[in-house]
Amino acid sequence: MVVWGRIRWNSTWGRRRTAKLVSMSVLSARHGDVTVITLNNPAKRNALTAQFAREIAEAIREASAGEVAEDRQARAILLRGEGPAFCAGADLGGGVYGDDFWASITDMLNAITESPVPVIADVQGPAVGAGCQLILACDLRVFGERGVCWIPVAKHAFAMDDWTIRRARELLGGSVARNLLLGGAQVGTEQALALGFAMSKASVADQRDEPLEIAQSIAGGAPLSMEHSKRVLNHEDPANDAELQQMFTDVWASEDASEARRARAEQRAPHFTGR
Repeated sequence: MVVWGRIRWNSTWGRRRTAKLVSMSVLSARHGDVTVITLNNPAKRNALTAQFAREIAEAIREASAGEVAEDRQARAILLRGEGPAFCAGADLGGGVYGDDFWASITDMLNAITESPVPVIADVQGPAVGAGCQLILACDLRVFGERGVCWIPVAKHAFAMDDWTIRRARELLGGSVARNLLLGGAQVGTEQALALGFAMSKASVADQRDEPLEIAQSIAGGAPLSMEHSKRVLNHEDPANDAELQQMFTDVWASEDASEARRARAEQRAPHFTGR
């Protein structure tokens, strides 16, 4: 259960970059402290099958792996789609009516919400249906000029799970969620910005990758602080979770908290280690 809670490179974009082929449909590349995960099936507009969803989940979990923050390869994950669409939703000819499809979609969403690091959706094209679920699961979103999302449940006679409906209500507001799910409305870039659903408008050009720059800035934050905030935001009842209460205490007592105090006194940028 989900707790309620295109790779283009220019040498100026980061300190280091390593790339990995998770599958033909999912690419993973490190840009400094950011792992960029790219949905790479543009011929099908990155539409999801059960296998595709499992591969996305695997890539997210691998980038997030590590018992403690200082051991993780990524301090932020940027999720994007190759080609004109972020994700066209479920591949209606690829097993969407099979028994394992929705379990695989749920596992993919769990991988995002349970990742200890911020996951940022780079929405440069349509995110439809399950693609909209993907960006709802992410912690943050940036939209490009052509960014747009919608969930055509009534058109395809689907029933959407409770988590997605409640998440849409939480992040978009009740009226917009009803417009989306009942009225067949779409949320474009300007509306996403006005709602706060998108944190920024950002584009990718030959010499500049604005979404990656945003992700790298976020990755510079204190890992333990971000993990605690994310866990609380995605939890139904954080006040009664002893582990979260202990994490709160641990963050205040962390080496990173001391480093932040020293950096303020010395008028310099802090260097956080996740300890």
